[in-house]
Amino acid sequence: MDDIVLKIEKCIWTSYDNEDSIGLYSGLSGIIMFYDYLCEVYPIEEYEDKLLVIIEKANECIENNGSVSSLCHGLAGYGLILLSLKNKSIDISEDYFENIDSYLLNDFNSFCESNEYDFMHGAMGIAMYFIERHKLRNQPHIAVLLNLFAEKLINKITTDFNKVLLKSDQTGKDYYTFGMAHGVAGYINFLLYFQKHFKSLNVISPLKVCIDFLKQYKKFDNASKQHYPNVFILDSAENIPSRLSWCQGDLGVSNAFFNAGIFIKDKDLVKEAVSLMNESAALKFEDSGVKDFGICHGSAGILIQFYLASKKYDVDYSKQINYWWNILKKQTNNFEEYLSFDKESNKYNAENNLLFGSAGLALAILTIENRIDTKWLQMLNLN
Repeated sequence: MDDIVLKIEKCIWTSYDNEDSIGLYSGLSGIIMFYDYLCEVYPIEEYEDKLLVIIEKANECIENNGSVSSLCHGLAGYGLILLSLKNKSIDISEDYFENIDSYLLNDFNSFCESNEYDFMHGAMGIAMYFIERHKLRNQPHIAVLLNLFAEKLINKITTDFNKVLLKSDQTGKDYYTFGMAHGVAGYINFLLYFQKHFKSLNVISPLKVCIDFLKQYKKFDNASKQHYPNVFILDSAENIPSRLSWCQGDLGVSNAFFNAGIFIKDKDLVKEAVSLMNESAALKFEDSGVKDFGICHGSAGILIQFYLASKKYDVDYSKQINYWWNILKKQTNNFEEYLSFDKESNKYNAENNLLFGSAGLALAILTIENRIDTKWLQMLNLN
């Protein structure tokens, strides 16, 4: 696989300078994460130099363009990557992180007040940054901040989860989402991740609320072959079906159910998680809704979830991994082009970021080849 990963690296290096977003999912931070892992696999000066160049580029983008706060597009994602760097030769000052803290704090509090907890774009994503700050620096004021955040979130979930989950689209229609990126499965995994680092928190009650909420909407869809929808529109009581993907549908729900089942010692929930994964494993490309190679709703995201399930569920999904690997080869023209499908424009565009592009693909390849660990998947809310 060396040739493939290094081929992808060359593609990323020739195009990274056109990127003006610092985001973890959508911009330079995801590329920084790729080079950080690449330095671990190939510990040569060239890749370390490139890592430093891209960090400098991200800092220039912040100085010239400013930044939003989200994990997906902004400073929470960039700060999280800097905190998570495996390359210890890169030293980021405490003052720098304190500046990030203060920038994020206003939006963090504002998002909580307005129930904008969305993992990719809201408070849970920013909380991931502060959790990492607490893990590394163990600062009392950050521990207080996170405990207050957790207490509010847990109280809101157990009191009125519908209100927390409710969103409105541009036309004013209200809806719920269920998947890993924006919805209920994402809340489950986030609560479990949070509890891992703040063991005094009692997350059992909110977990059960989330689980019961999901089960209310379980309904097999003959077209998508999925049990859990992507979106439920309240006005019309309409389920919008999911694709087979990381961001939505049964794969993410399976991961969340398995993690929760182990934590609360619910054997039936674990069995349901395995059943969902097994049914997803039987799905063919033609029924999947997949249109590109990416992590978000493409083949690389499916591959990585079957790989993770193989490690956790004590089920061999190697046939599915091989099947989707061959799909991936076709989608990328044998790893020569990396085109992401844009639903709004109905066009394919070259992408090199983490979520839709070649950086995510390279990390997925290094992972399924057991050359890097799976810790980076926590930044996709996969536990």
